[in-house]
Amino acid sequence: MSTPSDLVKEVIRELMRLETVPMAERSKDDDFSLPRMIYAGSGESLIVSRKLDEGIERVAKRLMDDDPSLKPKFTQAEWRAIVRRAFGPALAAIDLDDDLETNASTVLAGVKKTTNHDATGQGVREYAFGCTLFGGKDFKPFFIGPVLFEPRDVWLERKHRDGGISTLSWRRIEGAWQGRKLRKRKPSFDSIAESDVIDAVGSCSFVCSVAIQDLASEAGRDKALMAARFATTAIALMWQVPSKALQGINLIFDRKPHRRKALTFILGKGVLSGSSWSHSPFGPHIRPEEWESILTERADIFAVVGEVLDYVISPDGAVARPNTMSTLSHAFLWFHEGCRETSSHIAIVNLAASLDALACGRGSGGIRTLIKARLKMEDDMPVRPGGPTVKQAIDRIYSDGRSRLIHGNNEEFSNDWSDTKALAEQFARLCLLLCLDWVANNPDRDDPAQLRLSTD
Repeated sequence: MSTPSDLVKEVIRELMRLETVPMAERSKDDDFSLPRMIYAGSGESLIVSRKLDEGIERVAKRLMDDDPSLKPKFTQAEWRAIVRRAFGPALAAIDLDDDLETNASTVLAGVKKTTNHDATGQGVREYAFGCTLFGGKDFKPFFIGPVLFEPRDVWLERKHRDGGISTLSWRRIEGAWQGRKLRKRKPSFDSIAESDVIDAVGSCSFVCSVAIQDLASEAGRDKALMAARFATTAIALMWQVPSKALQGINLIFDRKPHRRKALTFILGKGVLSGSSWSHSPFGPHIRPEEWESILTERADIFAVVGEVLDYVISPDGAVARPNTMSTLSHAFLWFHEGCRETSSHIAIVNLAASLDALACGRGSGGIRTLIKARLKMEDDMPVRPGGPTVKQAIDRIYSDGRSRLIHGNNEEFSNDWSDTKALAEQFARLCLLLCLDWVANNPDRDDPAQLRLSTD
């Protein structure tokens, strides 16, 4: 395996070769039509080739592989861009006539110095997403761990107070939300920010905010989104059918409600059409006092969810009970996807994956053990009067619904699987809730296997 120094030498050799190639011919074998350039500092740029760019990418990958702590903090594209920017001044600082080994050492040291500074100087970013949380008014702001939900007017006032939104924009945004037509502003950074706020919140009554520490911009946004999605999923768990609640609980970043229209042609009858909303434009109706009561009654559950969200956005995974939080994060990921999915087939796969995560990957047998430990249901117990037993239900969900679909041999592929999807959702919901409850009541344990093995 090539060392970072070896990879840097390849970059320098390519730069030396380019010095002998006429400018017009440096990009002749490149699909990119314009010359590739790297900023070299002091207003200067280096003309590079595709081969040199690819060499820098290999250096970036090796540096990240050598320092795993970088992987949670940056997307791969962000890290490549940082390393590429660092290479320009580092290459410009050497004399190509000098010893290659010395030049490689100088360039690598310069790149590491710049990237180390970028890797440690991220600070705090707060990401905000318009959210259709509940139908109704007069809700108080509330936290689930690092995720804050606020009525949009409360959020707007807070962001004005902390200097994130100017006084002029604050008043104009309020006017836009009240339905007033705004005068066109002269283009400026403030006018652009105002438009961005209006677009990002849209017609949503709530804003979901997540403060992220020491993560790069895109990596921070991706983790903030994951935390926000998990938080909305935790809220939906309070309803009997979370997937139905999540029809109305949405981040506008993910989807906006729209009318869907389908055409049907029947011979001799012409065209028929039908339309429906893609999903509810607002969340489930609940009175503010009812929600306050749920937050109080389920405070222990939401506290554990807060730990999960802390784990999700952590730049280093240094949280209490990291093993358990990792297992719960996986379970939340698959449960969220299962509830959002419109195809019953794929929803079953995702919901079965959520159960499998809670069972630590032990398959259908592990899931039944989990159900016995947490739901106190034996294999031969009917899941409903006249219905299948627990073993039959899990075999249907995990073996017929999940495994056969993934392996491409589901003989009932063309059948309606909505009943099985509903059953999978209920098992996944109850297991997730009761696992959260167990974790809340066992704060000194960090062994996810205990979720299915412990009966206390």
